[in-house]
Amino acid sequence: MKQTKGCHAARSAPALALAAALLADTLPAAAQSVPPDEDWRQFATEHFVVTHPEPLDDLARRAAAIAERAYGLLADRFVEAPDGPVQLLLTDHADIANGFATPFPYNQITIFARPPVAGGSISYFDDWLELVITHELVHTFHLDMTGALGRVVRGLFGRVPALWPVFPSGAAPTWFTEGLATYFESELTGAGRVKGTWQEMVLRAAALEGEFGAVGQVSGDSPVWPGGHRPYVYGARYMEHMAAVHGEETLAGFARSVAGLWVPYRMNAAARDAFGVDVNRSWDAWSREATEGFRAQAEALARSVPVTVGQEVEGAGRLAEQAVVSPDGGTLAFVRSDGVDAAQIRVSDPNGANARRLTRVNGVGGSLSWGPDGGLVFTQLDFTDRYRLTSDLYRAGRDGTVERITRGLRISHADVSPDGSRAVAVQEGGGTNALVVVELASGEVTQLAPPAPERHWAFPRWSPDGTRIAAVRWEAPAMMDIVVLDGEADAVTEVTRDRAVDITPFWSPDGSTLVWSSDRTGIPNLFASTFGDDGAPEVRQVTNVLGGASHPSIDPAGRWIYFSSYHADGWHIERIPFSPGEWFAPQPTSARFEAVPGEGADAEGSDAQDADVAGPQRDYQAFETLRPYYWMPTYRSAEKGTDQAGASRTVFEPFVGLATGGSDLVGRHVYSMAGRITLDGRRFSGRFGYSYGALGNPVLGISLSQSHDASSRTLELELPGGGSREFFLAERERSATLSASFLRRRYRSSSALTLSGGLVQEHLALQELGGDDGPELTDPYRTSTQLRATVSAANTQRRALSISREDGLRGWVGGRLRRENGVDGASRHVLGQDRSFRELTGEVSAFKSLGRLGFANHVLALRVSGGVAFGAGADQYHFDVGNAEGSSDPTGLGIFGGTSELFPVRGYRANYRSGRLAWSSSAEYRFPLALLDRGLPLLPVFLDRLHGSVFFDAGNAWGPTLGQRHYDNPRAEALTSFGAELSIITAPFYQSGFGVRFGAGVPLSGGEGAIYYVRIGNAF
Repeated sequence: MKQTKGCHAARSAPALALAAALLADTLPAAAQSVPPDEDWRQFATEHFVVTHPEPLDDLARRAAAIAERAYGLLADRFVEAPDGPVQLLLTDHADIANGFATPFPYNQITIFARPPVAGGSISYFDDWLELVITHELVHTFHLDMTGALGRVVRGLFGRVPALWPVFPSGAAPTWFTEGLATYFESELTGAGRVKGTWQEMVLRAAALEGEFGAVGQVSGDSPVWPGGHRPYVYGARYMEHMAAVHGEETLAGFARSVAGLWVPYRMNAAARDAFGVDVNRSWDAWSREATEGFRAQAEALARSVPVTVGQEVEGAGRLAEQAVVSPDGGTLAFVRSDGVDAAQIRVSDPNGANARRLTRVNGVGGSLSWGPDGGLVFTQLDFTDRYRLTSDLYRAGRDGTVERITRGLRISHADVSPDGSRAVAVQEGGGTNALVVVELASGEVTQLAPPAPERHWAFPRWSPDGTRIAAVRWEAPAMMDIVVLDGEADAVTEVTRDRAVDITPFWSPDGSTLVWSSDRTGIPNLFASTFGDDGAPEVRQVTNVLGGASHPSIDPAGRWIYFSSYHADGWHIERIPFSPGEWFAPQPTSARFEAVPGEGADAEGSDAQDADVAGPQRDYQAFETLRPYYWMPTYRSAEKGTDQAGASRTVFEPFVGLATGGSDLVGRHVYSMAGRITLDGRRFSGRFGYSYGALGNPVLGISLSQSHDASSRTLELELPGGGSREFFLAERERSATLSASFLRRRYRSSSALTLSGGLVQEHLALQELGGDDGPELTDPYRTSTQLRATVSAANTQRRALSISREDGLRGWVGGRLRRENGVDGASRHVLGQDRSFRELTGEVSAFKSLGRLGFANHVLALRVSGGVAFGAGADQYHFDVGNAEGSSDPTGLGIFGGTSELFPVRGYRANYRSGRLAWSSSAEYRFPLALLDRGLPLLPVFLDRLHGSVFFDAGNAWGPTLGQRHYDNPRAEALTSFGAELSIITAPFYQSGFGVRFGAGVPLSGGEGAIYYVRIGNAF
């Protein structure tokens, strides 16, 4: 449940990873993994198995009651409940409001135990836990559905990780899956995104500025604002429209129709079956109706009170917030993330001139606060170990140097006291948070308001005299208000008391006035109260905007109010004069905020959630989720070779088999295994891999494998009785390996060390051209001991609109030692008799952004790789140079290359040159061409970004040069080439986007003419 992005289904083909997350525009994917070394506990309910860390026992029991209630409501109002128990996992390892669901290999929901009280898309809730559980449970009901064909496949092979027909709802556009979940999240909880104002703000700005999304655009995967929010906003409101027009029951009919499609991706056919009208026509009708409604609303607002038009200070769009002027009045600081440059704190003149980056930040959120010494205090996320991502307090100097104040204390929303000695802040944890004071000199933390499940805090601010603290307080039943506390938090004054989302308070320089953002009218606007001696202050409205206004601050001279202003392309920093005389009585409160949960009819539902539905507590049991849940058929085509006459021959018959894999719920145990046998039953290949993560760091592993390979051409051998015959050389390799992987992870960098060792046994045999066994070799078995060590590190960056990695280095170096066992002293180090070798390989890449021209930064990318091997077993075929690098082929069909080359040189075929010493290098200039952001009519294909590159490659391989027949491989002229590539980032079949690269490489030395290729992703 990602607050900056909403809950999205992240999918990949052919494997299915249906994750529903409510917040992830800037979140590292690594934060999704829960710590396997946690002290996990479990209990069961009627429909769930609940797993949680021991400190979250009370929260887990409340979650279980909420989940059972939501389960019953969905079974009644949505679709049929899934078979078997749902695994409900609560975790508190990351200071993010998040959640996701997956149906593979079993139905699982993961909830991150942090309330979303920082404003944004998911802060309108009656109970944050109820909101996220309901949303993810809708995904569980929906994604588990399948049609007749899918039931047959599941009956035969289990829950195979595939989309249609096994999990056909995963082959639908994200606006459909997220739209349903967001709609029911709101309908079943009484709050949520459909009933709140954030989604309305996004649609209203888009409609008024002519940017309302068409269905083809929304069906894609693009970082163009509103980015990951897009399927939630448009999907949920479209579902709300269709439910209002055709009845809520038709949404379930739509879901059943999509799941039952005999031909996937036919969304219009499924819509006609459920609604009597296709998606295209109904979407167009809804968008016209919504646009007309928003325009009428804007006209009415303009008639009542003049529309506020701010003076723009920062207009980059996307995310810009927390603008605050330094105590001396000379510097404005704010946080910006525009999708092109790194998320950063920027400083400028108060009018926005001479802006520059002060420091990068890990994501956005929290608050900025100037100290009296001119330092800037802020909070940001970082990893404290391999799994845990926590928020801590930092101080940036005027020169951009950053000092860390706390470590692992989970501090957010900090504000420096007027004397600069301490900060009031929020401390996260346990499914709620506490209001605390942090001593800036020592990092010591003292609680002001202890944690309580029915109370959450955000955005505390000291008054200028240091005697009071203004803060956001969420308090049951569903009141998110502005309150003022005395310095010890003993006395509390409620500035607001309503169900609206009131956030980001800020004091005037004299401490007499408080301004904040509230959506009480249905549109986020700025409001203010002036404190006097006669009790509670009167609330007045400061702005009347058509988009939204948030994060206000007042400069020290009391002349300007700075704030974040919402437009169709995101948030801008603007300012208006601080003129209390122009403020006006608040416009009418939106009707959505009139009912208060816990009063009247709603109280019954609340009591139902408090019921104890949990069974007895027990230690975590991994095997329940570790067993195989599927068997996937696998196939490997026949192995072909060529005889001396050039005729093609079959060496091995095709292999057929099954594969499976899995993990327990928390990732302590992960395994994969596969087995294949040739159609003639003569050969078996298989593999088994297992990793153990309960230690946290390192992760231990074991792997066993058996494989078969053969020479691509025959060998002509003399027979003992005279004459000669052709044979293929067939090899069977068996290996057993133990490994340990150490990882150091930070938000913007990572480094790793992997150690492994094992045994490798090779069996060589001759095979007749007709497939029969040839004469037995004198010594067919060779057994070797193998040791490996690899060190890697990376700190490259990739922003939302990036076309490439940027601004950093990534590289690795590895050593491998293979020593053949059983070799006598006389044969050791002798060519042809000892296959032992030592190998050192490595690669380093560097990336530098060259500035924005077009929609993204241009990038200069450099890469160098090298390898050297020693020993009798390092022959002239040890390393291969040539071919174009490519990432894994998502189709699984091999049509995009999909190989990982250590020594690529584009313009030459694979294995063009070989040797025991090798190197390659590339220099590449990458540039954006067009921001397409559109779908193709009538086809499930989305085109996002177009970019190009020009490159120069070089490489070589040679050795050994021993002057002996069959072993002499002298150094030749280096291979060089140049070329160009055109790449398009696309999202086919409603899946996540990936780049397809069309290239041409022209050799400059030797070669066989220009080579054209298609690959996935960038070359490196």
